[in-house]
Order: sequence, then C-alpha cells, then structure tokens
Amino acid sequence: MARQWEFVQTAGSFKSCMAAYFTLIVALCAVTFSTVAHARTLIIEGLSEAPLKWMVDGDPRGIDIDIMTEVLNDMGITDYRFQLVDNGRRLLHNAQTGNSDIVLTLSQNSERSQYLNYPEEAHLLLDWRFAVRAEDRDRITFNDFSDLARHRVGAAAEYSYTDTFWQSGLDIEVVAKNDLLIPMLLENRFDVVPVNYLSTLYETLRNGQREKIAFIYPPLRRAPYYNVFSKASDYPDKDAFLKRYDQIISTMRNDGRLASIFQDYLGPDGLDWWQSQYQN
Repeated sequence: MARQWEFVQTAGSFKSCMAAYFTLIVALCAVTFSTVAHARTLIIEGLSEAPLKWMVDGDPRGIDIDIMTEVLNDMGITDYRFQLVDNGRRLLHNAQTGNSDIVLTLSQNSERSQYLNYPEEAHLLLDWRFAVRAEDRDRITFNDFSDLARHRVGAAAEYSYTDTFWQSGLDIEVVAKNDLLIPMLLENRFDVVPVNYLSTLYETLRNGQREKIAFIYPPLRRAPYYNVFSKASDYPDKDAFLKRYDQIISTMRNDGRLASIFQDYLGPDGLDWWQSQYQN
C-alpha cells in the first residue's frame, strides 16, 4: 500500500512538472514568435502628398502617418521606417520586388491585386467634389449633371474624373493645370469646378481661402483607399498582421481616434469629412 501511495505521489508530481514545463514552452514560443515577427525593420512607403503624408526636416507627418503609427503602436511594433518616394512607378516597383513591405493609400484594381495584399478595411474614402464660391453654396446644387447645365464648368486637362462627367453634355472649359481651377473660380471665370476634396480643403485652409469656397455634396466620385502589403515582402506573418490591422482600424473608427486625426489636420472640416464617410 505504501508503495502504491508513493507511486501515486510520484505520478502526480510528474504530471505537475510536465504541466509547468508545457506552460514554460508555450510562453517561450510566444516570446520567440514575437521576436521573430519583429525581427527586422518594417519598411512603409508612399508618395509625398499633403495632408496625407509628407516630410518636414526628415520627419514624416500627415494623416496616413498618424493612422499607421497608431496601428503599429497597438501591435507593439516599434521597428519601422516611413519612406516617401518621388513617383508612383518607383513606389509600385518597390512593392512588386519586395523592397518595401507596406504601401500607403492605394486604390484597388485587378492589376495591383496580383502583387499586393489588400486588407478588408479601407482607412480612407477619398472624394472628388464640385467646388463653388461660398456665396453660391445654396444656389448651385448637384444631384444630376443637368443641375449644372446653366453654370460655367471648368476642368483640368488629363484628369479622368469620371467618364460620365466628360460625357455629360455639359459645356466644359478645359484648363492646362489643376491648380488653376480654384483661382479661376474665385476670379468668377468659372461657377463650378471638380477638385480633389481632401487636398483642396487642406490647401485652402493653409492659404486662407477656405471661407471663400464651398464643396457640394454628394461627391462626383468616391473611392476606398487602403494601406496594402507587398506579396513579395518577406516580413514575417503577413496574414496575421493584416488580420490585426483590420481589427485596429475598425476599433479606431469606433473609438474616435480616426476622427481625432482628421481634425488635427483639417479642423472642424475634418469631423465633417469623417461623418460623411462613415455616418451617411
């Protein structure tokens, strides 16, 4: 009986030791996985385009930068670098060859999807809207192109806008450069011009012209934009990264962090923009 009791005690001790050993192994694996997953610098690239991303004395700034920094902080990733390249061709080439890991703010199409992994969550919905002079905000509306038939419409050469815009039958006057449209609008040479809402909003806030113009809603065009992962990248565990990324972007949308970032760069217009994206 004593031997049997000794055997039971030994077996129990063995089980306890094995359980503790197994727990230790799991913990060590988790630490090892975390170390491997973050074993090298994460390279994040984009084009310089304020207010989304630009450099100030070598420091990255912008809406995209702040959003991605929040995501990486939530993931516990500290080894990363933002790089801004000089043209779109180089940006996409680096992603295709795995010289970058993440590309900031791209729309989705079938060609890019061959070499880029897109998350489920779009962090931005970017608009093209019609701009008018502030005093015309109630006089000029847009629900159909026929609403603009009586107005002088300007547009920039080599901008696609939408096919329906160019085929609308409107008497559109084309100018050589996009940056001529707002000055010509304010000089009363046009009544309505299509513009990139975000960049135009930011520029007019900077140059003091924001109160002189109004933007017509709904947008002429709206498209989702994503932060995407290079399929050729050898950064560890990309699938897990994208899954966690989606969770964090969804949380940031609901807890107010996205709205706060938009307001940091766009003031009250940032909140309006956020509401137009996610609450309409």
